[in-house]
Amino acid sequence: MKNSQILFIFVILMVISFSIIPSSFAWHSAINLPKPIAPISSESNNSNSLDSEGRFTRPTFGLDHESNIKKVDYGFKLNDKKFSLSDNFHTPFVEQTINIGEKNVFEATVFSEKGLHVQEFLFGIPQVGDAHLAELGIEVWFNNNRDIEEIRAIQETDIVDAEHILATHEKVKCRLNSAEKECDSTRISVTFLEPLKDKIMAIKAIDYKNRYQITYLNEGIDLSGKSLNPMQSVIIPSPTRNEGPIKITQTEKYGVLWTSDDGRIFERNSFGSFRQIIDSFERFHDSGEPRTRDHSEFGKLIKYEEYRGYNVFNATTLESELPGTFAYSFPKENQRINDEVKEKMLEQQKMAQKIIEDSNIQQRFSNINS
Repeated sequence: MKNSQILFIFVILMVISFSIIPSSFAWHSAINLPKPIAPISSESNNSNSLDSEGRFTRPTFGLDHESNIKKVDYGFKLNDKKFSLSDNFHTPFVEQTINIGEKNVFEATVFSEKGLHVQEFLFGIPQVGDAHLAELGIEVWFNNNRDIEEIRAIQETDIVDAEHILATHEKVKCRLNSAEKECDSTRISVTFLEPLKDKIMAIKAIDYKNRYQITYLNEGIDLSGKSLNPMQSVIIPSPTRNEGPIKITQTEKYGVLWTSDDGRIFERNSFGSFRQIIDSFERFHDSGEPRTRDHSEFGKLIKYEEYRGYNVFNATTLESELPGTFAYSFPKENQRINDEVKEKMLEQQKMAQKIIEDSNIQQRFSNINS
């Protein structure tokens, strides 16, 4: 065979192999591989968009794809709250707050004509249409008997306690007035251990024809509380001369501030470099005895000296121990000033009176001589 024929056959085999891979595996690869060229759109939200039958029979959490009539009453539930999904791609959804460290129950109800193969719960999506960039994905896989076969938690860090995820499945009525139980209800119980960077959530269903449906819950989930996981630590060169490498720890997940053991705080920029912004608290440690106002114990020293001076110089105690003593009340400062002013005025008045008397005597002698 010619090289061109061999190459053509190889390309055909590659296309066939990729077409039979479930879409959930494609989501797995998006975690470790570069971002795809284009995100999934609402028009291509199935694995066989050119087939009208596939487009109309893929799973749905709300509306029928062909008639746009309500197919499922409540496609999503969170704890004790029910949500009716009015759009198959993205639906109005008020932001829900849940607490870190507490168990929360998520439930998806889907109508899948070709049978439910995989039910996914996707958390921490940057924006609607970017389900492949979800920070956390929980997948529940079913076998041909509609029993749960496997539970997978796709996460780079311990966002949830994967070992204690519980999942249940049952056939339920799609609508309250339905006669048959044609929908699949999948429920998971999850405990979050740390916050997410983004809030948008999505639910995804894959049938046995590898057709899938992703429905975004616009406002998503807000995780309240501090992380229960230890913060990330790295070793960096010290900015202090001759110190060597130092360990710094992130103050909070997704934060830009990192701190060292001696209290120095570093800021990490978008390039991954660190810049020290606050000095070590050792520079401000107390040294020696509290002799100056800069010492943190100086206030206590003042209080102690006041107490000691009161006990030593208490006049009441001295009078009781030394009989025959007397107390002299010193005039106040203002009184002393007033007395001094009066004395000076009297002296000036006497001097003026004397000058007047001397002037009168001289005038009388001049009159006699004349």
